[in-house]
Amino acid sequence: MTAVTSGRRAQNRVARNNDLLGAATEIIVRDGLEGLTMQAVADSVGCAVGTIYTYFDSKSALLSALQVAAIQTLIATFGSSSESWETAISQADLEPDAAALIRLVAIGQLFIAAGDVHEHEFDLLQMLISTPKDLTSDQDREAVIPLALGLLDTVRVLIDQAILAGALTLSSSDSAVNRAVRWAGGLNGALLVSNVGIDDQRKVASLFDGNVLALRLADDLLLGWGASRTNLESAHRFVDHLIATDQLIAQPADSVIDLTETMASPARSIILSDYLSD
Repeated sequence: MTAVTSGRRAQNRVARNNDLLGAATEIIVRDGLEGLTMQAVADSVGCAVGTIYTYFDSKSALLSALQVAAIQTLIATFGSSSESWETAISQADLEPDAAALIRLVAIGQLFIAAGDVHEHEFDLLQMLISTPKDLTSDQDREAVIPLALGLLDTVRVLIDQAILAGALTLSSSDSAVNRAVRWAGGLNGALLVSNVGIDDQRKVASLFDGNVLALRLADDLLLGWGASRTNLESAHRFVDHLIATDQLIAQPADSVIDLTETMASPARSIILSDYLSD
């Protein structure tokens, strides 16, 4: 077998893998998690169900791959967007404490906007978080947890940088990881409140606007962690400028993800060990 043939087969397998994930995503959007079956995916792409099992040996493996793809998409967007912020912050020649608070406000805004920017990926993660059922095996979760922690690590680093810069005055005895989990969990929970007011006929639907609640909660957390209200308002004005000039959200140049490489990466175990030792 030539290298060209081998390379083409590998590319075809990655493409087929992504097609299956796309079909599974569409099924979940249309029918919910309950509607996702291996047969449904096979019917959607027009292949034998046995073919699906050559890529994913169970529904658990398929769900884990979907989570990995969703998280990787969010991580890529967070990374490219932060580069955009850094350019604007550098040009403004801000003090370290002001810059640190801007980054936290910006990532909060981006997290809240993720449901609009990457609707299917974000909805999938919220479905899996909110369901009481255990849909994936321990083995399959091992591919997901380190990546999820890697996403949280972005927040952890920004909080720690804000403390060092004097923008926040948190106690050193408070776990850095726990702070990041509280931040992400709180904002995600606020976003889920939108489900309460989903009926347009509800007279108090505005009370359950998840985006508004999440934005206010993000501010409450920062104020509770020692940010001054004046500095927080200044940070919001800067982030509002980023939004107005299309600098808050920057899509990554290459959105194609090779999940076979991602799920086998040794970096996963390194991230996990860092969190467990915090």
